[in-house]
Amino acid sequence: MPRLLRTPTARAYQVAVRALGCALLFLALPRQAASLPAQPQPPASRPQPAPRQVTLTGVVRDSATGEVLPNARVGVLSSPRVVITNADGRFTLLGVPASAQQLRVQYIGYRTVTLPVRADSTPAPLEIRLAKTVVRLSAVQARSPTEETPTTVAIGREAGVQAISTALVEAMPAVGETDVFRTLQMLPSVAGAGNGSASLSVRGGNPDQNLVLLDGITVYHVDHFFGLFSAFNTDALKDIQLYAGGFPARYGGRVSSVIDLTGKAGDERQFRASGGASLLSARGVLEIPLGRGSVLLSGRRSYTDVIRSGLYSKLFDFAQAGSTPQGGGGPGGLGRGGFGRFQQATVDPAFYFYDLNGKFTYRPSSKDVTTVSVFRGLDDLDQSQTLGGGFTPGIRRRPGVTPQATPDASLTLNDLTIAQNTGASARWFRQWTSRVTSDLLVSQSRYVSSSDRTANGGTPIGGARFTFAFDEDNTVDDRTVRLESAVDLAAASRVETGVWYTDNTVRYAFVVGSTTDTLQRRRNTTRDRSSTTAAAFVQHRWTPIPALELTTGVRTTRYDATASSYVEPRVSGGWQLTPALRLKAAWGRYHQFVNRVENEDVLQGSRDFWLLADSTLRPQGSTHVLAGFLIDQPGWAFNVEAYDKTLENATLFSRRYRQQFGVNTGSFFYQGEGRARGTEFLLEKKRGVFTGWTSYTLMKATARFDEVDGGRTFPTGLDQRHELKGFGSMQSGPWDLSAVALYGSGRPYTAPVSQYQIRLLDGTQQGYINVSDKNSQRLPSYQRVDLAVSRLFAGGGTFDWRVGLSLYNVLNRRNVAFRKFDLSTTPMTITDVAQLGFTPSLDVKLTWRGERDRLVGIDR
Repeated sequence: MPRLLRTPTARAYQVAVRALGCALLFLALPRQAASLPAQPQPPASRPQPAPRQVTLTGVVRDSATGEVLPNARVGVLSSPRVVITNADGRFTLLGVPASAQQLRVQYIGYRTVTLPVRADSTPAPLEIRLAKTVVRLSAVQARSPTEETPTTVAIGREAGVQAISTALVEAMPAVGETDVFRTLQMLPSVAGAGNGSASLSVRGGNPDQNLVLLDGITVYHVDHFFGLFSAFNTDALKDIQLYAGGFPARYGGRVSSVIDLTGKAGDERQFRASGGASLLSARGVLEIPLGRGSVLLSGRRSYTDVIRSGLYSKLFDFAQAGSTPQGGGGPGGLGRGGFGRFQQATVDPAFYFYDLNGKFTYRPSSKDVTTVSVFRGLDDLDQSQTLGGGFTPGIRRRPGVTPQATPDASLTLNDLTIAQNTGASARWFRQWTSRVTSDLLVSQSRYVSSSDRTANGGTPIGGARFTFAFDEDNTVDDRTVRLESAVDLAAASRVETGVWYTDNTVRYAFVVGSTTDTLQRRRNTTRDRSSTTAAAFVQHRWTPIPALELTTGVRTTRYDATASSYVEPRVSGGWQLTPALRLKAAWGRYHQFVNRVENEDVLQGSRDFWLLADSTLRPQGSTHVLAGFLIDQPGWAFNVEAYDKTLENATLFSRRYRQQFGVNTGSFFYQGEGRARGTEFLLEKKRGVFTGWTSYTLMKATARFDEVDGGRTFPTGLDQRHELKGFGSMQSGPWDLSAVALYGSGRPYTAPVSQYQIRLLDGTQQGYINVSDKNSQRLPSYQRVDLAVSRLFAGGGTFDWRVGLSLYNVLNRRNVAFRKFDLSTTPMTITDVAQLGFTPSLDVKLTWRGERDRLVGIDR
C-alpha cells in the first residue's frame, strides 16, 4: 500500500480525489427501484443537430453612382474567412450559419460597413452600398480616434498584393497632372526615387516586365510626355490593383508584376458630368444612364501646342535633356564623327498628347453583364529645327588638316516622332448559379512608334552636300481571347480555370541612310515576327481550417515561335495566427514572350522598342519567392515582405560592344541572367486627423552577360539599395492637405574614361570611346519633398468646385538624372543634368451635382 503524503496540500488533494471517485462510482452503480422512492425521470437527451448553413450572395456598389466595386472584401465577423468580389462586384459566401450574423464589407477608399444579416431570411442577392464620403471637419472639430475612415492604400492578405484608391491619386502632390503611376511609385514595391519619369520599376524589374491591363486590354505604351505622365486618365478609373510578385495563375506573359486597372462604367440612374484643367491639359467625363446600363465617355488633351506655359517649357526642357544619353550632346554625337559642332540653334518644337476612353455597359438580365471598352492615346512631337551660325566640320577628318570654323554653313533637321495606343475589349460575364460563374473577353491592342529624322546641310569643303537620315518604326499588335470560369465547390474550396489565346505581330525597323558615312548603314536592324500563344490554367483555393488559406495553381503555355511549352506552377498561402497577425508567402514560375528592349545608345534611335521572343532571342523566365507578415489593427497596420527573384534570358541591346573596325556587327542582342533581392517595410496610420504611411525598401539588383565586362556580375541600372518614402494627409473643413517625402540612394551608371582614334585605310580617322566597367559608378542620392493643398467649394447649387495647388520639390533639391561627358575637351568635361527643381502647378475640377447628390450631400 503506498505511503500517504503528509503535507496539508497533499492530504486535501487526496480527499478531493477520493470524493470524486465515490461520486463517479455512485453515478455508475445501477439503482434499485424498490429501495428508492419513485422520482420523475427526465426525457432522454437527443444529440443537438449541427447549425444549419446557407449561402449568402450579393453585390457591392458605390452608394452615390451605383458603380459595382471589384476586389472588395466580404466576410462575417464570426469567421476569419473572407471572399473577394469579382469584376462585377458580386460575391458568394458559402457555409454561413443560418442565424443572426454581422457582415463586414471593406473596399479601399470607402467607409467600411458592418451590417446585421440573417442569411436564411435575407433576400438574395443582397445589395450593399458603400459610401465614398470624405469626413470633413470644421476648424474646431476633432475626429474621434476610434472612428473608422476610408483606407487609401490597402495591403493585401496575400503576398505581393497592394492597392490604392483613386481618391489617393487625386490627393497626391503632382507635377502638372494627377497620375496613377506616380502614385504607385509611393508604394514600397515600386521605385520612386529615380530618373523623374512615371515608369514603374517593381522590385528591381524593368518597366516592360509589368503586365498592364485596362479592362482586360494589354497596354504596351503606358506614358505621355516622354514618360513624365502615365497614359491613363484618373477620372476614368475606379479600381487599381498591383501584384508586385507571386501573382496567381490567371495572369501570365510577364516576369515581374501585374497592374490591373478597371475603368468606371458610369451611373446607371442619373446623368453626371465633370471636367477639369491644369496648366498642361483639359479633361472631361460624361456618364449617361441607360436604365439597365450606362455609357461613360472621358477625354484629356494637352494644349501645349497652342499655349506654352512656363510649366510646359520647364517640363519639355527636362524631358529633352533626358533624351540625351551619357556622353551624348548635340548633333555632333551622330556617328561619333558627326557633322561638327554648331554655334546656334533655332527650334520651335510643337508637341501635344491626348487620350480618349469609352465604356458601354448593359445588363440584359440579373445574371448577365456585357461591356465594351475602347481607348486611344497619342503623343505627337515635331521638333524640326534649323541650325546655323557656323560650325566646325567633323566629317571624315583628314590627316594634317586642322578643321576651321565656317560661319556661313547651315543644317536643317527634320525630326518627327509619334507614339500611339489604341485598344478595345468586349466582355460577357454570366452568373450561372450562386456557385458558378464564367467570364469571356475578347480584346485588341495596337501600339505604334514612329521616328523620322533627316539632316540636310552643306559643307564648304569642296562645296559638298551631305544628307543623313534614319527611320525607326515599331509596331505591336495584340489580339487576345480568354475564357475564365469559377466554381465554389464548398465553403472551403474554390476552383478557377481558364484558357487564353493571343496572336502577336511585332515589327521593328531601324534604317540608316547617309551619303557621307557608309559605316552607318551597318547599324541597320530589322525584325518582323508573328507568333501565337495558347495558355491554360487551373487554380484551387482551399481553406482547410478558417485561419489557413492555401492557393495552388499551374499555368501552361504553348509558344509557337519556339515550338515549346512552358509550365508555370504557382503556390501561395496565408495563416491568420491571431485576429491581427497574418503570415503570408508565395512561390511561382513565370515567362515572358514579348520584350521591350532598351537601346543603350539613344543617339542611334529611340530609347526602347518591342520585340517578340524566338529561338534566338529566347523567352525570359523568372522564379519568385516571397514571404512576410502583416499586423493589421483598427488604427494602424505594419507589413513586412522579403523577396528573391531570379531572371533567365535577360536581354541587352547594344551596338557598342561590336563597333570595332573590321568586325561584322551581326546581332546587337545579348542574353544573360539577373537577380533581385530585397525586403520592404510599410507602416500605415489609418485613423485620426492625420493619416498616411511610411516605408523603407532594401534592394539589390544584379545582372550578368557573357559578352559584357568579361562575364562579371554588375548592378543593373535599377539597383537602388535604399529607399525611404512617406506620405501624409489630413482634412480640415473644406481643405485637404498632403505631403510626400522621398530619399533614395544613388543609382549606378557607366562612365567614359578615354577616347582614341583609329586611322582607316583611306586616311580618315574613326573615333572610339573607352568606358568604365558596366554600371561601376553611382550618382548622388535622390531627395525630394512635395506639398499639395486643395479646397472644395460646395454649396446647394448645381456645381462643386475643387481647386488644388501642388508644389513639386519644394526644397528645390538638385537631383541628378544622369551625367553628360564632353570628350572634346582636355580634361574631359562632366556635366550633371538635373531633374526638375521647384515646380508649382495648379488644377481645377468642376463636378455637376445631380439631384440625388444635392439631397444627400455626397462629396465628389
